[in-house]
Amino acid sequence: MLKKLTFSIVSVVMVGLLLLANQTVTHAASGLYPIQKTGSGLDIRTTPTINGKRVQTNIPDGKKLWLYCYVNGESYMGSKIWDYVDNNGYGGTWKFGYVPDYFIYTGSSKPVVSYCSF
Repeated sequence: MLKKLTFSIVSVVMVGLLLLANQTVTHAASGLYPIQKTGSGLDIRTTPTINGKRVQTNIPDGKKLWLYCYVNGESYMGSKIWDYVDNNGYGGTWKFGYVPDYFIYTGSSKPVVSYCSF
């Protein structure tokens, strides 16, 4: 019984590791893009909605974030594009989540990174 249970657990872990190993996250062509137009700082959220839980708050305009990919989320300022970003170590810790593309200066009103595949 214990052998079967151990084998099952190991199998599930191995499958999970294989699935995660096949996930690739790539940075946009130039990697970092500055925050703009907030006035009071940008919040990174757990979901692509304005009411999503904040994982990082008040990142100032001009600070650059890594853009990994984008999703279609809640409409904000006429756009449903939300970027999945990391905060580039702002505040000494690494935080990941979603921000409205409206606040990221990319030079385009269209996504500059690929659609998120997770």
